[in-house]
Amino acid sequence: MRSCVFLCIVFYSLFSFGQVGINVPIPLEALHIDGSKNNPVGVKPSVDQAKDDFVITKEGNVGLGTFEPKAKLDIEGKMRIVDGNEGNSKVMMSDAVGNLKWQSIPYIVPTVLGQFESGTARSDKSNTGIKYIHSKGYITLSKGRWIVNAGLTLVISANQDLWLQAILSSSKTSKEQIGFRFQGNAGNNTAYASRMRVLVTNYSLLSGSSVIDVTADTVTLYLMIDNLGDWSFTPSSWENYFYAIPVL
Repeated sequence: MRSCVFLCIVFYSLFSFGQVGINVPIPLEALHIDGSKNNPVGVKPSVDQAKDDFVITKEGNVGLGTFEPKAKLDIEGKMRIVDGNEGNSKVMMSDAVGNLKWQSIPYIVPTVLGQFESGTARSDKSNTGIKYIHSKGYITLSKGRWIVNAGLTLVISANQDLWLQAILSSSKTSKEQIGFRFQGNAGNNTAYASRMRVLVTNYSLLSGSSVIDVTADTVTLYLMIDNLGDWSFTPSSWENYFYAIPVL
């Protein structure tokens, strides 16, 4: 009996008004559902009465909790979206064609400090097959864009004039760039560099900044120094720094 009454209401609405209502005898929109059956008959519901309503207007606007949607989708109340990427402090981001997903954004991602292993790194003139020496510095970054800053205090032996470079690598034994890429004109050749010119054994600072995109979920990057000349590096020196700042 209830099914018959419901079908009669639907057919009456369709043929008489071109409108469909559920829990409303006389729908006032193209589709009108009153979840709690608390709307007055033939009269626009109040703001409170509309909180449990679902409507589609003749303009094609959809309203949830509102009887008069002002956009293609208008929601009055809380909304929950679960896509597998949800988490604390994330925001809804779109790609180039408008697909949405939950994502962490830089201003809520903290600055990441690099770490240094114990010991001293030294150039190895006896092994010319080694192009880079691991400085004992490393940093682990999550997916996104980062400015990576580094400063290394090197002890340079006397009577040297060097153009010395340091690079970021995903390997601690060779130059490798997996899981990240450099931004800027130099591309994969990006390096931190300084001229080291001393007459007597002395300290020199090798420093710089680079912008990278981490494309993997996480990647550990190692700070590598040219195996040129005669130098040593002690991670415990006060002037050393190695950190990354997230950017948009």
